[in-house]
Amino acid sequence: MWMPFTMHITQLNRECLLHLFSFLDKDSRKSLARTCSQLHDVFEDPALWPLLHFRSLTELKKDNFLLGPALRSLSICWHSSQVQVCSIEDWLKSTFQRSICSRHESLVSDFLLQVCDR
Repeated sequence: MWMPFTMHITQLNRECLLHLFSFLDKDSRKSLARTCSQLHDVFEDPALWPLLHFRSLTELKKDNFLLGPALRSLSICWHSSQVQVCSIEDWLKSTFQRSICSRHESLVSDFLLQVCDR
């Protein structure tokens, strides 16, 4: 008679956990890492983070990724009406438009400085 075998995820070795985490997006990795210290340690393993892709500027502020020595590829792309504002020549912008652009510029610049520091 066949008996099902059940295994808890925390019974997997670190290599298997890293492999499983590699298939998850940043938010799912962070959610899973909150469940126990063993999974949080896997989340913080630099080997898990060779590629980072951000689809909006707000993603740069989230605490759902790790910057580390394994980072090999970084992509920051966003699309909004505000980006169109930022692509206008500076001398054509209103004060409001300049304030939007300076927020974008400082957010991305600060993030890239963090990348360089690591």
